[in-house]
Amino acid sequence: MKSFNPSFFAVENFLQRKETFDCLPEQARDVCHIAFNVNDAYVKMAGVTCISVLENNKDMYFTFHIFTDGCSDENLERIRQVAEQWQCRCIVYILHIEPFLGFHIKVKRFVKITYARLYMPKILKAYTSRYIYMDSDMMCIASLQDVWHMDLQGKAIAAASEMPHTVADRSAFLKLKTQTYFNSGFMVIDIPAWEKGQITERAFSYQGEPPTRFLGHDQDVINLVVDGDIVFLPRIYNQLGGDTEEDDRVIIHWTGRRKPWLMVLTRFDEQWRHYLDISPWDGITNIEPIKKPENYHDFKQWGKIQRSRGNRWGYFVGLFWYSWLRIRYKLNI
Repeated sequence: MKSFNPSFFAVENFLQRKETFDCLPEQARDVCHIAFNVNDAYVKMAGVTCISVLENNKDMYFTFHIFTDGCSDENLERIRQVAEQWQCRCIVYILHIEPFLGFHIKVKRFVKITYARLYMPKILKAYTSRYIYMDSDMMCIASLQDVWHMDLQGKAIAAASEMPHTVADRSAFLKLKTQTYFNSGFMVIDIPAWEKGQITERAFSYQGEPPTRFLGHDQDVINLVVDGDIVFLPRIYNQLGGDTEEDDRVIIHWTGRRKPWLMVLTRFDEQWRHYLDISPWDGITNIEPIKKPENYHDFKQWGKIQRSRGNRWGYFVGLFWYSWLRIRYKLNI
């Protein structure tokens, strides 16, 4: 296990600069703090998530903290517009990526900045004692009042469990004593408890470990550190997969490859597109999966949904493109 001098964790070693867009009304009280970590390509998605929160929580005030390894001037301007239009505060933190380079990456589509969530409390304790972390592939569709004010019982984290098969696989592989495993896409963080447990320092000790030590990325690391010593949230706060159409959810989470900016299958996909349309970012017109060989699996899911809705023609179209694109993918053509 790797060890670091305490001075390594100084904020100046991690934070290059920050941009603040503060349009909170003077009367703002009990401000809810929400944090994201994204690269520049996903700032847009985090922005849409922010708008979904704002549109469904008009009785609350918000500060959004966006941690990134780079943010274009265009995205900064869009974030400024969000702060101005919805009267909230948005702070963008441009981080040095070097302190995170020792962490492993198992899947190519993931990037090192995903590990920033392990460091956030060191910066955010200057603003708040509690915050909500959200992945950028999420959408809020109901009030956050209850979860924002919940009793964390002295724990550092509240989060929802992963699906049962994932819990069984990951907890066994990681040799977790509690045989639990949570999804880190939505977490309520108590910063004093986090700091008391030295969670950041213990998480960084896993730098340099071989990728074969893990099945995932930072989610594995944080589960190893806390090993179930959290408050478990009900599924309504982290509906995994994004395929539900149940109304009693609070957070929809498009885990996996299928995302609402790539195709529209459910009414929640449509709702996400609506929040994009009212955002400062450009909208998306396509609703079908993108016809690229690497996306063949999307058409299988598309076909299943069409069949469940009685659209046999849509099912056969999905099956055709799934088969053809899969052949192209396997043959690399």
